[in-house]
Amino acid sequence: MPTERGQPLESRHLSAPAWSAFKSWLLKLTGVPVSRLRLLTGGCPAEELPALTKELKRVRADFKKRPNEVSAPADEGLRKDYAALGVPWSAWSEVASEVQRDLKRNRYARWTGVDALEFPEGPAFGDLVPVVLFGGVEQARAHLLRRASLAAGSLEALWCRWLGGERLEPEMLRAFAGAPEQLAEPLYTPGIEEVLPLYFVEPDALRAERALEVVAGKLGQPLLDFLRSLLGLWRQETPTEDVRARFDAFVASVSPSKVSQLCAPTYLYGRYVEVLPAHALLEQVGSRLERIAVPAKVADVQPVMEALTAVEELTAMGLGLRVEQGPGKVLLSAQEPEPTGGDEFL
Repeated sequence: MPTERGQPLESRHLSAPAWSAFKSWLLKLTGVPVSRLRLLTGGCPAEELPALTKELKRVRADFKKRPNEVSAPADEGLRKDYAALGVPWSAWSEVASEVQRDLKRNRYARWTGVDALEFPEGPAFGDLVPVVLFGGVEQARAHLLRRASLAAGSLEALWCRWLGGERLEPEMLRAFAGAPEQLAEPLYTPGIEEVLPLYFVEPDALRAERALEVVAGKLGQPLLDFLRSLLGLWRQETPTEDVRARFDAFVASVSPSKVSQLCAPTYLYGRYVEVLPAHALLEQVGSRLERIAVPAKVADVQPVMEALTAVEELTAMGLGLRVEQGPGKVLLSAQEPEPTGGDEFL
């Protein structure tokens, strides 16, 4: 599309999560009023580009030294953007080190003192999964089976039994998954992330595909990609190597605070890809998590820096900067913003 001057229009396409992550970091900065006003609302008129250019230099310098620290729930939006982009945000190696320290002092085998006073019924399920992930199934087993008894009849109880070494039949899990249309209703305990994989415990492609249709747009892309790869595996359209890759990408997207969400996909991985005892599967996952390298600085997060570079390049042309948001994508172009652009927060 040509500009009013007859020259080809310079533009850059970005994914919505990349632009959203860039905006999240921009909002954390101070001293860049033009950037925050113009880039978050619709673009920058040509007469303000010199000021924007100066600020963008400051933004790049800040990103080079700013730690890429993402916390939940404060940065929940940024965490979701990172998950959609496949950018790891949490250092699982720290969790692994803490578990190893606890195992060395037999914390879970003894469970005495302050632990027993504060948690007389034993560790919570969310605390036991990391113990299994990082090699402590022997210390965790008694706690898992005790928790299974305490939570009898729940999905959590089934996962406790599975992690504790008992065999789970697919129909036991399928009982927790109703008609796919029920996924459209609010789910709290267990949540939709834990229920959706249960539609895949048996290779019923039509039912599983319908479940994916119902939850479209409600979940992170890595989990959906892994589940879709299982559909392809059943139909002999997707090679096992691709399913492994999708599973690895899903694992990398899970934060320590959501650790229980690893159980169902790992069960499916063990059912269809690599048949191993539950603890062995979880330990493989733990090894993957430990090896994840988290970008140290914001400048190490490629999608964020690609967004900044796009803004810098278009700003340098001096023609104005327009930001247009569409479904799942953002278009940046070197032209004056829409007349109403400054009134709408993107």
